[in-house]
Amino acid sequence: MIGAPVTNTSPGGSVPPPAASAAAPYVPPIASTPLPYVPPAANVPPITAYPPPAQTGSGVKILFIVLGVIAFLGLLLAGSCFYVAYRVKQKATEFKAEMGGNAPRYTGSRDACAKLSETEAGEALGQKVTAVESRGSMSCIYHFGQAGQKQVPVEYTWQGGTIAMKLSHGAMSQISGTDTFTTVPGIGDEAYLAPANSALLMRKGDVMVNIDMRVADLNAEAAKAMARKIAGRL
Repeated sequence: MIGAPVTNTSPGGSVPPPAASAAAPYVPPIASTPLPYVPPAANVPPITAYPPPAQTGSGVKILFIVLGVIAFLGLLLAGSCFYVAYRVKQKATEFKAEMGGNAPRYTGSRDACAKLSETEAGEALGQKVTAVESRGSMSCIYHFGQAGQKQVPVEYTWQGGTIAMKLSHGAMSQISGTDTFTTVPGIGDEAYLAPANSALLMRKGDVMVNIDMRVADLNAEAAKAMARKIAGRL
């Protein structure tokens, strides 16, 4: 019947004890692995960067010796350059003086045809001059003969005539190998007849006059007479 007390029906009438619960299996504790011993950090002083050792006395001496040699060579080279420049300048001055570069400049009139008139040219040529042709200040041409077919060009070098005279004279000597110029005394400062009587060169001061004798087949005496008249006006 529901609600009736449970009676022990086992023999002897005693109530058996309750069944014991199953015990949990034994798990031994896990042994921990000890950590390695780390000693405390020592107080290490910081590393200081020291400058390299100073050069020894011998190294400084070598440096000064090298610098001294370089300075001496520089002075020697500069002195050589100054000496060479001085010698070049001296030679240039000597050459200029030798060539007549120091001659005073001509300051008079530079009218070429005014240095020898038409009448004076005719007297020197022994024939009447039919026309006088001016070619600027550097040249004057005198026409004579039948219908003025013959002509005598007279050219002037107003500045540097001394050098021009020497160069002309020297060039012909170099070409021919001998001095083929004939000296004409008594006209200007110096005068020469060129080889084969091709021209008469006359210098007065720093002016050179070139009388071309080729075109008119001019004789030397006529050219000399013209040169004397011109020299008297320079």
